[in-house]
Amino acid sequence: MKKSRIHVCEIKRHRQVSAPLCAVCPRVAKCRAFRIWYQLHRHEYLDFVLDICKRFPEKYTMEVDFMAEKQTFVQIVDMATGAIEKIVNLKEIVAMTPEEKLELSRNKNLFVVTHRLEPIVRVELKRSMITEPLQFGEPEPAKPAPPEAKTQAPAPGAGSKSRKKK
Repeated sequence: MKKSRIHVCEIKRHRQVSAPLCAVCPRVAKCRAFRIWYQLHRHEYLDFVLDICKRFPEKYTMEVDFMAEKQTFVQIVDMATGAIEKIVNLKEIVAMTPEEKLELSRNKNLFVVTHRLEPIVRVELKRSMITEPLQFGEPEPAKPAPPEAKTQAPAPGAGSKSRKKK
C-alpha cells in the first residue's frame, strides 16, 4: 500500500505545494518539492495557469522556465533522416535482451543524455511604465498645531517595565 505524501515548500517551510503558490514563485524551476508534486499534478497546474492568464490577460503573462530532470536517457536518432526517433531511459535498455538491443540500434545512432529539460509555465505580473507621478490620497492642508495646555513629565517608573523571569 502506497502512503500519501505531503509536499512542503522548501522556501516557506510551513506551506504546502499547490498550483496557486508555485505558479508565481521565482524559484519554481529549482524547487525539489515542486518537481515531485508536478509529476503527479501536471494537468491541474497547467489548467490553473492557463485559467489565470485567460481570466486576467491585461494583468498576467505566461513565462516558460525549463526544469532539468537528472536521469540517464538514451536518445535514438535515425541516421538516414537525422530525426530523433525516441528517448528511452537507460534502465529500460539494460533490461532488454541482446536481440532487442540489436534491433533497436540498427541504422540508428544512440546518444547518452544526462538531463531532460521539461518546460514549466509560470505566471508573471505584467510590468508597465509609470508615466505620471503617483499620488496616494489627497494632500491635506497644513493645520496649525493646537496649543498644548500643560506639558507633563512622565511619571517615574511608568516608562519601562522589567520582564519577570519564571
